Amino acid sequence: MQIKNNQEQEMKLDKPFKQKPDFEHFLKVIKRETKQGPVPLVELVVDNEIMAEATGMEFPAERFLELLTLNEQATPEQLLLGARFLELNLNFAKSAGYDYAMVFPVSPLARPKRHLEKNPKQADKIRAWQDEHQGIITTREEFEDYPWPGLDKVNIISVEALKNKLPEGMKFIFFIFGIFEDLKEMMGFETMAIKSIEEPELLGDILEKLTQLNERQIELAVSHPSVGAIFYAEDMGFNNGPMLSPKWFREWVFPKHKRLADICHKHNKPFLIHSCGRIEMLMEDLIEYVGIDARHSFQDNVEPVEEVYKKYHHRIAILGGVDVGLLANGSPEQVRKRVREILEVCGRDGGFALGSGNSVTNFCKIENYYAMIDEARKWNEEQGWL
Repeated sequence: MQIKNNQEQEMKLDKPFKQKPDFEHFLKVIKRETKQGPVPLVELVVDNEIMAEATGMEFPAERFLELLTLNEQATPEQLLLGARFLELNLNFAKSAGYDYAMVFPVSPLARPKRHLEKNPKQADKIRAWQDEHQGIITTREEFEDYPWPGLDKVNIISVEALKNKLPEGMKFIFFIFGIFEDLKEMMGFETMAIKSIEEPELLGDILEKLTQLNERQIELAVSHPSVGAIFYAEDMGFNNGPMLSPKWFREWVFPKHKRLADICHKHNKPFLIHSCGRIEMLMEDLIEYVGIDARHSFQDNVEPVEEVYKKYHHRIAILGGVDVGLLANGSPEQVRKRVREILEVCGRDGGFALGSGNSVTNFCKIENYYAMIDEARKWNEEQGWL
């Protein structure tokens, strides 16, 4: 990929990171089966505004919130919106040079509504926020009354819709919201934290329902030949440590995570986990008990990716690492320098893919995103890998 310079601003995606996708190589990197490059690109989420600008496709960003609660009650217009979003993801993956395209579930769950808010610290971009105080299930009675969907409502319609459009060498990676992620959203974080002490069995029952839905979703996804891996979005940490105690996670969450990872491994597909925050106290459980194949999400002020790579790359793959704060507030030159620093430590011994430390948010500077990819290309070329 090359970047066209205009008044010292890297503002146009001219060529992809590489010309042809090679998911089999990406898979070998994840499984730590090769130390030969190239070091591939990886992202969990690229916000629709960034993808639209990079591809030239039009997408109504103001309607994206509808997709977060898309379920079987969706209108035909909303389904068309979802299909356009999937097309946007696929076209972006092809144009940027990824080995895979992300696909997303149409959830059968009735989810709480999120609210939209601009944040001056995030370039006044609109972000969707959960209600952290109280959700839609806060009591045993509300749990019993909640319209839990049957497993027959779970589908992989997003995969079926795009499978014939995948270019040769590319696979889908299926995005799934984690059970702890959904628990926080359905109860509200404050209610969940209190109930984890006062009524832990209620949380356990909600988690079991969510796990059964996840099991069905993952079984359908990894059984499909177009799906190469599961990317499991499960934020478990604050900047200073886990959101709840390690003991609680071991009792209530990790046995369920293991069930999900086991399904992936039964089909020889990797289980990639994304978790924000400082989760060092959870890592041994995630690696040895759950059996994660890779970890994603790193912040320089929490755990720089180089430190985590040195600790764990001989056991799991490490994904991402370029701090979102730098992509949002830095210059292309600073991004290029940081990419070099990361690749010099993580790029030569296998088990690493480069990308943002979290996601390419709509408040990131697109020229910084381009600089990240371009510098990764240059570094790989210098190693003789591209």
